Amino acid sequence: MLPPSCKRFFIMADVSAPAPVSQNRRVLSIQSHVVYGYVGQYTVELAATFPLQILGFDVDPLNSVHFSNHGGYPTVTGERLEGAQVAKIVQGLEANGILQEYSHLLTGYIGRASTLEVVSDLVKKLRAANPALKFVLDPVMGDDGRLYVSAEVVPIYRDVLCPLADVITPNGFETSLLTGVNVTSTQTAIDACEKLHEIGVPTVIITSAELQDRNDQGTSDVLHLIASHRPSSARFVIPFQKISGVFTGTGDLFAALILAHLADVPQNTDETAYLKRACERAVACMQGVLKKTVERNEEKARRMGLGESSDKATFLRCHELAIVQARVWLENPKAVCRATDI
Repeated sequence: MLPPSCKRFFIMADVSAPAPVSQNRRVLSIQSHVVYGYVGQYTVELAATFPLQILGFDVDPLNSVHFSNHGGYPTVTGERLEGAQVAKIVQGLEANGILQEYSHLLTGYIGRASTLEVVSDLVKKLRAANPALKFVLDPVMGDDGRLYVSAEVVPIYRDVLCPLADVITPNGFETSLLTGVNVTSTQTAIDACEKLHEIGVPTVIITSAELQDRNDQGTSDVLHLIASHRPSSARFVIPFQKISGVFTGTGDLFAALILAHLADVPQNTDETAYLKRACERAVACMQGVLKKTVERNEEKARRMGLGESSDKATFLRCHELAIVQARVWLENPKAVCRATDI
């Protein structure tokens, strides 16, 4: 049974209109790239790039890896960029005076310690070129108790990159890696956010966690977003429906949506209210995309004759995010769960 605040999810009510578009909205996006599939950055429809573009941003992708498909498939071919290779690309951007063009930096899966060190230097260069630059960091390290990266990457995220970020968007597992706190309740979520504020992160958004004290009768059909902001004392939770299915690229999409909906805060605006609005809109977008994905993938599975005997690659091809098909949800999110202060 859903909590009362989450039942609003099924009311098709428009969220407030988007903020006015500013003159300079260019994002340098450092993500993984796959030729087929919907994670990080792809060739045409991009998990981070496409949503940002339709929301009014120019996006320059810098690929951390170049793979045939995401790592869930039985076979993956391609290559990872080393830190030195990424540094050469940055040198070209710097030499041509391009770094000053960026209003935002967005980072997703990087994986290599050497590349993370290059990114930390890049943040400093970008801020020297544009002191108003906003850095949204998705510390992609793992999920569901499984680490995607080598253990040496964790302290670099915690000690080097997190203190440089304006906003971080870890999932519950990544939050535990960064803080040592297992996020299972409202209080442990608060404790984890405080630890991240202590290392210098102004805005913490834990994208998904099961808060047992907020689920009726111990049900697990509701997940929670937890957000906390400093120097204000804003702290809130948003419950949302857990949609069954196999999804990849959701973290990449969510981080991009947060960047977009936190941009262009009008002067004299209550930052707390604006953060709540941004998170509510991002959750609504995600739910719309996932519901459309389930609908599209069920039809695709029928066309492909997917059954119990289907191989893993065939199964995964029927479970890629339907981002393009869900464009209307990205542009005009509806049916949003509301934030509650904690």
